[in-house]
Amino acid sequence: MIEEGDQVLIQKANVFRLVKVERNKKIFTEKLQFFLDNAVGLPLGSKFEVRNKQLFQVPHDSGVNQVPSEAEVDTDRNNEKIQDDNRSQKLTKEDLKEMAKQGAKGEEIIEQLAQNNANFKDKTSFSQAKYLRKKGKKYLNYITILRPTLRLLCNMYMAKSPSKICHLRVDTLSQMLTVGNIHAHSKVIVVDTCQGLVLGAVMERMGGLGTLVQVYHGDFPFRHAYDAFNFPASFDETMMPYPMNQLNYIHCPQSIKDGLQREDQESGVTSNGEEAMDQEVTKDAEPNVEEQKVEVAPEDSISAPRTEQLLTEEQEGVSDSKEKDENCTAGKASSSDTEVNVEGESELLTGTPNADGPTRKRPPWKQYKKDPARLERQRERKEKIEQARAVLQQGNMDGLLIACKFHPGPLVEALLPCLAPSRTFAVYCQHREPLVDCYNRLRAKGGVLKLQLTETWLRNFQILPGRTRPDMQMSGTGGYLLSGITVTMETDSTSSTTEPPLKKAKLETD
Repeated sequence: MIEEGDQVLIQKANVFRLVKVERNKKIFTEKLQFFLDNAVGLPLGSKFEVRNKQLFQVPHDSGVNQVPSEAEVDTDRNNEKIQDDNRSQKLTKEDLKEMAKQGAKGEEIIEQLAQNNANFKDKTSFSQAKYLRKKGKKYLNYITILRPTLRLLCNMYMAKSPSKICHLRVDTLSQMLTVGNIHAHSKVIVVDTCQGLVLGAVMERMGGLGTLVQVYHGDFPFRHAYDAFNFPASFDETMMPYPMNQLNYIHCPQSIKDGLQREDQESGVTSNGEEAMDQEVTKDAEPNVEEQKVEVAPEDSISAPRTEQLLTEEQEGVSDSKEKDENCTAGKASSSDTEVNVEGESELLTGTPNADGPTRKRPPWKQYKKDPARLERQRERKEKIEQARAVLQQGNMDGLLIACKFHPGPLVEALLPCLAPSRTFAVYCQHREPLVDCYNRLRAKGGVLKLQLTETWLRNFQILPGRTRPDMQMSGTGGYLLSGITVTMETDSTSSTTEPPLKKAKLETD
């Protein structure tokens, strides 16, 4: 059912758009404007017609028949004598606008266009279907509200902005899930910079059962495509985020980890994003104290010649600079809420001072830092990160999936020790060269078997009665996939310290 607060896909022809269902919210898609109020409570997959910015449910077979049946095919007619010009259409733009103002439906307008076209009857059945399909895209205001699925989301991103998902095609994504052996009760590590698409695919396979560690880049994990799946809140409890800049701290003792984090914080490197947000808010909200400092030197420290020189420069100053200074002074006096004292300290003041003096106001960034809700979110986020670190330290994860815009080599080397032996991993990249480098690193380092670098290839076909052909426009490649299985390596120390057993001496007997 279409429920308020859920995310749905709106389809018009071959165009999809992801929106959130909210009442009294105007939706814009393909030159259409409408509200979703009438769609709430109806089943997903329903078809609607847009009239006067409102949705009206219609049967699924509504619209123009785009494909002629075998009985309608007439092989005697051809388009040889048809002249493609504007004189064949009797209706003008003013007539069409008048019909739209009178409330004529899209089918009625298309029917009138076909009847008033002098060449329509002479066209072949395929040309007629093509003509009706072309006019239907313009005059038929039909949309379909669908449930977001992995295939639809992947196709939507590939059609609109494939760079957001690193050109990850749906067939390559299915190969990743198969090679990674994703199933319920699995413990999986996911590195995803594809809008959370791989993360949502893994969670859909797991069904909310198991453990999922998301290694993210930046201040906060980005889950735009993951939120489109409308998973229940219980699914989020099985997922733990872990920042990418703390991968070196996984196998470090707690004391060393605290010391390294302290050094990173002093140098400006953040771990969970809260400090970075505080710095940005502080930079925007706090006044620039250094620019507003007034340095006052003692009178004795200024020599007489220097004083005379300053006075002369002031008297002989250029009028342009004097006017500029006056304008700057007037602007500061009228718009600045900052009072600057001799020592250079600045305090935020509100408006104009009253009889008792100016009223002091706490900066907004200080109020935000002490917000109880924010502190609670920060505490929960830190607990989740520590839980993820404890899970990774155990080294018994079941799978690793990487699909990101970074070089996969360092990520694979840092996360492979977290997998248990005989576990699979899959690394996706749009280009082949980074995976070749990663392949050579793993072969030289060892600890993996059955390394494979593959490229998936997909071709779409048009299947119609009596005519089948591949699509004219297809993507050239679906990216490359590196997969393998982890194994346990024998250490050199064990082989060197263990002495071989002594051979039994032969006893000579007479």
